[in-house]
Amino acid sequence: MEFQIKALPLEEVESKIVDGLLDHKSRLGYDIPKTDTTYISLAALNADSEIVGGVTAKISYGELHVSLLSVDKDLQGSGVGTALMNEIAAYGKAHQCHHISLTTFSYQAPEFYKKCGYSELGRIQDFPLKGVEKYFFVKYL
Repeated sequence: MEFQIKALPLEEVESKIVDGLLDHKSRLGYDIPKTDTTYISLAALNADSEIVGGVTAKISYGELHVSLLSVDKDLQGSGVGTALMNEIAAYGKAHQCHHISLTTFSYQAPEFYKKCGYSELGRIQDFPLKGVEKYFFVKYL
């Protein structure tokens, strides 16, 4: 069989890949429904309604994955990040998620996530740069 590899827009390729994966799982006897991903973004606002922190996440197949979290440097340690993570966990519970996953780097906040109740699943050394580690965390809801 002849074929070629070609870059195409995500919207052209992703649904075909998802359909293929779902078909494969079905043939193996797993009843995993096709699902649409839900994207979430929450912001912490100060008294002037300015964004001073935020978190973005997505829900897919009962997993809530935190993509981004940031708090203005002057407010770090003030409880804003913890409040955002508590709110995203409450959102996950309200939408029947069974766990939350996230990644962070050694120069970011692995200890913060541990204080928020996340368990470390593993690390990749020297990523994205030599001397840096990427951490993988989970919290079961």
